[in-house]
Amino acid sequence: MLDSVELITALMACRPESAAIARVNQAQELMRERLSAEGLHCSMELVGERKVLFAATTPGKCQDVLLNAHLDVVPAEDAMYTPRVKGGNLYGRGAVDCFGNAVCVAKVLCALKGRASVGAIFTADEEIGGATTAAMVARGYVASKIALVLDSGAYTLVIAQKGTFALRLVARGRAGHSSRPWDYDNAIDKLIDGYLRIRQAWPAVSKDDTWHNTMAACKIQSGHASNQIPDVAEMTINFRFIADADYDAIIAMARELSGLEVEPGHPSMPLYSDDKSPALQSLLAVMQRAFPDRKIGVSKMCGATDARHMKGMGVPVGVIGVRGGGAHSAEEFVDLANLDQYVALLVEYIGGL
Repeated sequence: MLDSVELITALMACRPESAAIARVNQAQELMRERLSAEGLHCSMELVGERKVLFAATTPGKCQDVLLNAHLDVVPAEDAMYTPRVKGGNLYGRGAVDCFGNAVCVAKVLCALKGRASVGAIFTADEEIGGATTAAMVARGYVASKIALVLDSGAYTLVIAQKGTFALRLVARGRAGHSSRPWDYDNAIDKLIDGYLRIRQAWPAVSKDDTWHNTMAACKIQSGHASNQIPDVAEMTINFRFIADADYDAIIAMARELSGLEVEPGHPSMPLYSDDKSPALQSLLAVMQRAFPDRKIGVSKMCGATDARHMKGMGVPVGVIGVRGGGAHSAEEFVDLANLDQYVALLVEYIGGL
C-alpha cells in the first residue's frame, strides 16, 4: 500500500521543476514504478521530450472517470525539497501543488483496482500551460462520465474557470537623443497613451465581485540607454475572460482604442460545467457527508488548471483538491489527514457511480 509521506518525499527528491524536463521525467517514471507495482495498468506517452503517465484500474484509454494531477513544480530553494512534517502538515515545494493531490489520485486508483473504471493523467507541465494534458486528451485519454482535476482548495467544487491569454502592444516611433525630444517620436509615450485608453475603458473589478473579465499589465520592454528616446516600446497584458466570444472582442477593442500594433497570444478558453448535472450533484453530496461541519458548495475560479484541456470531452468537469496552503511560497504545505479524507470520499463517490 502506498505511503503518502514516503511517496511525496520521493517525488520531491526528483526536484521536477517544469523547465527541467529530465527531472520531471524522473518523477513520471517514479510514479509509474509505484503504480505498476500495485497492479495498475500504466502507459507512458511521449509529448515532445516529456514523459506523461496514464494509469488506470482497467485496460483502455477511455475510463468512466478521469482524474488528473500534475507532477511538475515551480522552482524553489534547495531546502524546500526536504520535506518536514509538523502538526499533521507536510511542508515543502509541491506539497499541495501538486504532490499531495497526485498521491491522493494514486491512492484512489489503488483502492478502486478491480472495483471501478478510473484513469488518471499525471501532467508533466501544468505550471507552464499543461500542453501535455491537452496532448493526452487529443490522443484519446478521456472519460465517459466525469473528469476531475485535483488542484484546488478543499471544501469546494470548482465548476468554472476563466479563459486567459497574453496580448502584446507594440508602439513604434523614431529614436534620437533625449536632449531634443521635439525632434523625435517617443515610443514609450505612445505605448503609455495607448495602454491608458484601454485601461480607462475597462470596467473596475473588486475582490468581492470577481467573475468578470479582467486585465493586468505584466511586462514592459523598451530602450537601450538612459539618454536615448526609443523607437520601439512593448507591453504584455494578461487578460482573463469568462465567455468564448470575449477573446475576439477584447482583441478588437485593444486595436481600436490603443491605435498600436496588437499581437494576441494563443488563448486558453474558459470552462463551465453545469453544477446541476447528476454527476456533480452526487459529488457535492459525498463531499458534504465527508465534511459535515462545513458548507460545501460550488465556486468559479479566476486562475487556470488542466481542466481547460478537458472542455471538449462532453462530460462534466470539476476541480477539487486536498487542503493545503502557501502554494509557490516558502511555507507551502499539505494537510495529511485531509489527503486521506479525500481518498476516502473519492473512493465512495466513484464506487457509487
